[in-house]
Amino acid sequence: MDMQSHPNWCTRSACTAYGVEGDINDAFERWHRSEPLLVQTSDPTTGLVVHKFAEADGTDEHIELAAVALPVTRPWYLAEPQQGRTIVLRQEFADVLVQAVVQLA
Repeated sequence: MDMQSHPNWCTRSACTAYGVEGDINDAFERWHRSEPLLVQTSDPTTGLVVHKFAEADGTDEHIELAAVALPVTRPWYLAEPQQGRTIVLRQEFADVLVQAVVQLA
């Protein structure tokens, strides 16, 4: 992937693959990110954020799931996961998980 190019699913407002203006300490992970899917839970103060991310060169795609406190008052990708945990799945495993969940539903 050429510098400054993005996968077709990458949301530019959340992309930090090529750095973030003013980030002199390189605090942001260098990732392409999709638009998040926010899943409401039975608890109105908690949501599940699901999104795709990949390395700056477009490789190593993963799906991330994280429970976050609502409302999210900062950029969603900076929201701290509740209890400090996320679930990260390689893209091919996420595809299989989706198929399994559909069968269970």
